Amino acid sequence: MKRLTLTTALALPLIAAPILAQDAIVENMDPVELRGDWIIGSTVTSPQEETIGSIVDVVFDQEEGRINAAIVSVGGFLGFGAKQIAVDWQELQIDYDGNDVTLDLTREEAELAPEYAFRDRQSAPAPEPMMDGGTTGTGGMGGGTGGL
Repeated sequence: MKRLTLTTALALPLIAAPILAQDAIVENMDPVELRGDWIIGSTVTSPQEETIGSIVDVVFDQEEGRINAAIVSVGGFLGFGAKQIAVDWQELQIDYDGNDVTLDLTREEAELAPEYAFRDRQSAPAPEPMMDGGTTGTGGMGGGTGGL
């Protein structure tokens, strides 16, 4: 009896692990979900179809598991002299595929808004694991500066 109980106690986590792991896997995208690459780079317009800027980043609340704000690049010319402002995610009207993003704000109001103050990371991310050939995979072909 003790052997059966011990065997069951040892085997139960092995049997339950795949069931628990399945809870972490998401197989399909819900109709109300948007992909990040659909949003990043999207042009934000006013209700009067005036271009305000483009979304360059998003700010996540890691405790709540939701997006708090979109970072919108406004002003400048061809990216020079532009500043980044944060707009409340809930204030954006985004169509089904993220093609049209509207914000109830004028270009002038966006340009007058204060620039968003990002916080610094407390520590750098871990380096990428070494790939075959002894490179980190971040430099691409000829990523060194030798000979230039």
